[in-house]
Amino acid sequence: MIRAYDIRIYGRVFNVGFRRYVHRYGLQCNVKGYVENDYADDCVHIVAEGEATDLDRFTLLCGEGTPYSYITDMKIEAVAGTGKYDEFMEIR
Repeated sequence: MIRAYDIRIYGRVFNVGFRRYVHRYGLQCNVKGYVENDYADDCVHIVAEGEATDLDRFTLLCGEGTPYSYITDMKIEAVAGTGKYDEFMEIR
């Protein structure tokens, strides 16, 4: 069954390659959706869809960050899955 998360990651996540890492994690975990910088909320915003075990692994990897990032907070909200994403973590 497809599940979906709306994820917001706060901290030093701009200009450190964070979205590229999220894209790579999406490929590794078979998770689809998109990742974008949300300058208004000062975070990286991720919409992710996939199987429950894949999403759990994906969120753990995202929480680890990158060698140059520093995560201060991560908010995960379960949302209704749409199944409309056909790309693995599109970088916006």
